Amino acid sequence: MKTKRQTRFSVKMKDFLRSLCFLSPSFLGVCLFFIAPFGVVIYYSVTDPAGAFTGLENFITLIKNPIFRLAAKNTATFSAIAVPLAVILAIVLALMLECRIPLKSQFRTFFLSPMMVPVASIVLIWQVLFNNNGTVNQLVSALSSTGLSMASDLARQISTGLVENISSMVTDFTTVFLGLVLAYWVAKDYPLMARELAVIVGPRHSRDVTLMLAVLSRSTGGYMFGTLVTSVANGLMVAAGLAAAGHPYAALLGALTFVMHFVPVIGPMVSCLLSVLLGLFVGPGLAFAALVITVVAQNIADNVLSPVVMQRSVQIHPALSLVGIIVGGCLGGALGMVLAVPLTAAIRGFFVYFFETRTGRQIVSSTGALFRGTEYKEPDGSPCPELDALDDATFFEGSRLRGALSEEDRAAVEGHAAGLVDPRK
Repeated sequence: MKTKRQTRFSVKMKDFLRSLCFLSPSFLGVCLFFIAPFGVVIYYSVTDPAGAFTGLENFITLIKNPIFRLAAKNTATFSAIAVPLAVILAIVLALMLECRIPLKSQFRTFFLSPMMVPVASIVLIWQVLFNNNGTVNQLVSALSSTGLSMASDLARQISTGLVENISSMVTDFTTVFLGLVLAYWVAKDYPLMARELAVIVGPRHSRDVTLMLAVLSRSTGGYMFGTLVTSVANGLMVAAGLAAAGHPYAALLGALTFVMHFVPVIGPMVSCLLSVLLGLFVGPGLAFAALVITVVAQNIADNVLSPVVMQRSVQIHPALSLVGIIVGGCLGGALGMVLAVPLTAAIRGFFVYFFETRTGRQIVSSTGALFRGTEYKEPDGSPCPELDALDDATFFEGSRLRGALSEEDRAAVEGHAAGLVDPRK
């Protein structure tokens, strides 16, 4: 009996010692990392820096500290809000895990997987993710590189477009300025140029060349007169419209529109922009009204009034002037649109002259459309190509090109014009 008791005791002792062997690492860890530090904290809380026992003095000092009381208040507030929310959220999630919802098993696995992973593994995973060369940093670097590349491309495109627009505007201004300078010198010395050109082509063709220059001169003069009329009309329409809309600078903008209408393409844009910007100082409604008024007035002046005026001043049908503007814009841009109407009128005059000279048939008619004009006839009834092309029997009497003709050609032209049959008489 005694032997059996000793045997049982020895077995239990061995089990106890074996359990202690298994529990000792955890027990030592708890003692080392929890109980010992807790004891040290208690010791420091009841002693001063010199090691003397102070009792509850440190706790009283701590409670009197306003920073501690603020921290305690914030902690209590946080706990009063966070703990109930955490409990409620945990209950809701637990109920969701037990309810019949779609993808229930997948959601449960996703929710409970972190609980089954050791803390050390989680720490290692986060270290891998947020390492300098980790997945998160690489992803952020890739996204930032892509964003920087897109931003740089966008900035480059914007800057390139801005530079191109500024360069184009400067080119247009330079072209218009040089065109005005060229027009001045040509207008100043074109009789001398015409005489030199007549000498170059020789006596046989000098009269034809002088007549072509006369047709071009009359077309340009008529075009300038028509431009003056449309500019005045555009300025008056803008001034009246802005005044009706209550714009404080209506008269000034009307005068500016009149002046800028002489500058093709760019001029109307500048006057419209200034009208809108000045309207913004009063309000966005007035700015929008200014935009509408200036655009409508410009379109009426350029697309409705201008063809009618040009038909009378340049003797060109509105259809021909519009076709010339379209072709000139396609071939020469802004400068081509400026030169389109006088060149179209000049080409029409050249065609009339050479057609009637070569065929002997009169294409100009007072009832015509594209070649409508005064019918000038010789005493024998044949057409007079020179004056049909010019549509003015007295053009050379007041023209500076009269000096470009030789004395023989001048006498012939004046005597020829005096003997014509004018259907208007």
